[in-house]
Amino acid sequence: MATTVSTDSPAQNADRLRAEMRQIRRELGSEVEELVEHAERLMDWRYYVNRYPWAVMGAATLLGYFVVPHRTVMLPTDEHTLSRLAERIPVMMPKPEPKRSSWVGSLMNMAAGMAWKAALAYATQQVGKVLGDQASATQKQEFHHGQPTR
Repeated sequence: MATTVSTDSPAQNADRLRAEMRQIRRELGSEVEELVEHAERLMDWRYYVNRYPWAVMGAATLLGYFVVPHRTVMLPTDEHTLSRLAERIPVMMPKPEPKRSSWVGSLMNMAAGMAWKAALAYATQQVGKVLGDQASATQKQEFHHGQPTR
């Protein structure tokens, strides 16, 4: 909409502007309603079935072709065919199962684990004692030399 400069009074200009705004709002409201109806129509699958029935049928056929699994091919089971198939298949040797340990072996493993934990705890305790003794000796030395302790 093009606006023109008029020589009307400010009150007349304001009234005219208000009238134009009312008209724009009315037109905008109806245009928005039309837009919503059009969008709803485009989102409805029945619209496409009614408008483009052959295209929808073709798309459904194509989709069905890819979705439905193919028939399995039945091969003859004579001896010659089976031997040819067997030649194509690589031979896979099964892996040998690991030996299961006896209950004596399990007890030995458990005892070894316990001994390892005990040795580690003892070593940790001894290292702690040595470090603690060194720290206390250092503190005693500092105290005797008149240095304040930290």
